[in-house]
Amino acid sequence: MKNFFLKSNLFYFFYKILKIFRNAKKSSHLGEYGEDIFVRRFFKEYKKGIYVDVGSYHPFKGSLTLDLYKKKWSGINIDLSKTSIDLFKISRPLDINLRAAISDYDGKTFYYENSPINQQNSLIENSQAKKIEIDCFKLNTILDKYHIKKIDYLNVDAEGNDFKVISTFDFQRFKPMLVSIEFNDYDFENLIVSDIHKLMNYNNFKLISKFGVTCFYAQSDIISNIQEMMRI
Repeated sequence: MKNFFLKSNLFYFFYKILKIFRNAKKSSHLGEYGEDIFVRRFFKEYKKGIYVDVGSYHPFKGSLTLDLYKKKWSGINIDLSKTSIDLFKISRPLDINLRAAISDYDGKTFYYENSPINQQNSLIENSQAKKIEIDCFKLNTILDKYHIKKIDYLNVDAEGNDFKVISTFDFQRFKPMLVSIEFNDYDFENLIVSDIHKLMNYNNFKLISKFGVTCFYAQSDIISNIQEMMRI
């Protein structure tokens, strides 16, 4: 039917105008490199799910999970900063919002605070920052505490502590469909030989995209469906 009408010069003129303006709308994004657009597209057919955001920072700025929350997904947001988590408690009351450090053991540790809410707050020692004691957990411990059996999306942005976050994570039990993790290096060859990449491959997750310093890994058994999942 559309092909029939396209033979009309008048109809074809308005069709072209519609196509120009419909696709001229500026795409908005929250992630530093637009990573949230990728996440939104990957899960476009999933009305509900569970996410875990380690190093969640802010409920809006830079968030890769806000769009999922708006779709009625639920999740766990974890950050070192009390201020960050207080913002999440206000903005995401249906989520579990935790102030904690995530690493490869349960216990106590210290983090280094540049300011109350800052993307550079980290477990990595920094003599210029304020040293603060904080509870530390393995990610498995947190998920077990809140009776989470399965997650769909895991985002890790732990400012240099990223490998320790995933090193004790049980990928086979929780088996997220998509994992995004920060690898703070723009040299792709360094990524390929990194501990993060090796661990992800060992757990049957394949690198499917990289935006700036954010790497996206998907379960090996859904790789054949990625093209259809990402279709506009």
